[in-house]
Amino acid sequence: MSSDAAASRTQADSGAAAVALEARLCLRSDLRIYPPREGSAERHHTVYDPVSDISYSLGAKELGVARLFDGRRSVEDIAIHLASHQGYHASADTLAAFEKRLLALRLLSLPGQAQPARLRDPATGISYGPLKAMLMLPLLRMQPEALLDWIYARYGWLCSRTFVLAGLAAILAALGLVVLRFGQFSTEAGALYGDGLGWLLWHYPVVVASIAVHELGHALSCRLYKVRVTDFGIAIYLLMATGWARPLQGDWMALGRRERMLTIVMGPYASLLFAAAGVAIWSLTAPGGAWHTLSMVMAISSSLSLIPTLLPIFNGDTYLALTEYLGVPRLRQRAFQYVRESLRGRSHTEQIAPRRAALYWGTVLATSLGWALAWMLLLSLLSKIAHLQALWRWIGPLLHPA
Repeated sequence: MSSDAAASRTQADSGAAAVALEARLCLRSDLRIYPPREGSAERHHTVYDPVSDISYSLGAKELGVARLFDGRRSVEDIAIHLASHQGYHASADTLAAFEKRLLALRLLSLPGQAQPARLRDPATGISYGPLKAMLMLPLLRMQPEALLDWIYARYGWLCSRTFVLAGLAAILAALGLVVLRFGQFSTEAGALYGDGLGWLLWHYPVVVASIAVHELGHALSCRLYKVRVTDFGIAIYLLMATGWARPLQGDWMALGRRERMLTIVMGPYASLLFAAAGVAIWSLTAPGGAWHTLSMVMAISSSLSLIPTLLPIFNGDTYLALTEYLGVPRLRQRAFQYVRESLRGRSHTEQIAPRRAALYWGTVLATSLGWALAWMLLLSLLSKIAHLQALWRWIGPLLHPA
């Protein structure tokens, strides 16, 4: 880019910012504001942005000033209001600087203006560009606090040690049953998944239900430890179902490591309990029936859906447990930032020991290799499905003549 073009771009950006500020911005209505956790020494409020999945901390006074940006008041009006109603004197220049700070964080917008999504992976800082918007099919997204309170008030026993131990016994019993009747189970599984693509009619509904149970396991554990959950959702991404239950970071970090690890484990535990229910139904129903087919998919597809979250190359449970074990929050994001700075010859924002540098380089290399292998596997799977469909269209009429 030429210097003239760069100067023009800078002037245009400055002009756009000036116009935005003159238009009297307001605090975004979709932001979720959480007060300090009860009993905590932390006095800051958490402002959660559901668009970017980023949380910010504001003091009570800062939040009070931020709420005065309502789309009607200018900074001069806010200064007068603070002086006359709260006895707090702030100059228009100070308030203008605060406004620019909130605008830079995208916490302010023009009244009625939709906030564009930040298409970045929060764990790496890498931009997806248009890919995430095109490839992600959202099925459910909600703020789950009210639902979790309702479930916990009526079914709090789900979080009890007795229920968890009984569920673990059920999982082990289901595994033992599959081992004892492995011949029958493997034969029926081969017939189900090898005979055409009819299993796909059951696959996605069952996997989505399994992921909902998985994330509910995380979320209920958070509720047990009084950790607020900011976001709960399920989506289809690259033909794979995915889900999330995001705790409020301040609450999460206030927990002990043991409680955090137990909360991480409760997701896979809930998924395996779902699969165990499938094995139980399979053992009680006759082959060929709808319930029998459903139970097979519950047992197999829900277990296979655990694989991505157990692979540390993805932002799943194993990766999160690894960051807890190593004591390095946001490991992948820090690693990618460190490697980008190293490759560009920039000074590092984080001064680290050689062992930590090796961890960062290893994390980036392993993640990149894992992503490449995952894409190759996905493309191979798509190719095989396409060939199976073509083969079935050719051989199907021969097997079932009209």
